Amino acid sequence: MPTTRDQPVAKASRPARQTTYEIEIALVSVGAVTGLYLWASRIGTPASSGLFGHGLGVIGFVLMLATESFYSLRKRARGRAFGRLSTWLQWHIVTGIVGSYMVLLHTAWQFNGLAGVVTLLTMVVVGSGFVGRYLYTAIPRTVDGAEVTLADLESLLTAGAARLEILAPSRTAPGETPTRLRLPPLAPTPGGALTSVLARPLIGWRDRAALRRALSDLGSQDQATADELRRLIDERHRLLRQIERLAIARRLLALWHTVHIPIGVALFILAFVHVGAAVYYATLLH
Repeated sequence: MPTTRDQPVAKASRPARQTTYEIEIALVSVGAVTGLYLWASRIGTPASSGLFGHGLGVIGFVLMLATESFYSLRKRARGRAFGRLSTWLQWHIVTGIVGSYMVLLHTAWQFNGLAGVVTLLTMVVVGSGFVGRYLYTAIPRTVDGAEVTLADLESLLTAGAARLEILAPSRTAPGETPTRLRLPPLAPTPGGALTSVLARPLIGWRDRAALRRALSDLGSQDQATADELRRLIDERHRLLRQIERLAIARRLLALWHTVHIPIGVALFILAFVHVGAAVYYATLLH
């Protein structure tokens, strides 16, 4: 009769994740706009009221308007919705960065009056957006952008532990009873969960370094088993960190929303006033 060690156990089905490239796409787009701007600047800085400068402002403002409206509408969509929320978030980030950069170029580096206030608020909103993205990615999500619950994380942790129980090699010293491999403990985070969220890259680097030291003690295994053990132990640590961070990350993201949204609303109110004034003075008075 097969023992428990011989019985196959399904691998933990962790939340699907995908690599995103919104920052890379935004940087390439910013580079392309910069090249076009430098070409237009060969005879002097393009004036904000000129054709090129005005075009930058119009396109940048439209992109920023799309940034705020389309993603917000998609988040509130019920029933059938077009596209994944995570994809809409990626383009929300791209259009927000590129549109804001084009608005900055539109100023011709003049920051006086209402236009200066709009530019300042734009930079604040963009900076706040990067903070929001950092907090957003601290919360585990599915490929569709839905939050993973604490119960889901604990279920995945339990499934992974069952798989480790099967694969983990025993230790046998001469004359002693065989013992199980001792899993490397999760190092405590100074400052608790808040530090774990805010210093996430540093904590991750420390965890990986500790895992490398611990995994060197796995002993002689066939390559497939050793790779699976490394993956499972790494996954175990990742899930433990996510459980540690989940509650505080949600609270920080909610707090960020209470700050970011009013600033964004103020920005667009002033931007519409600026656009209206520009149209009035540049067109209707002529």
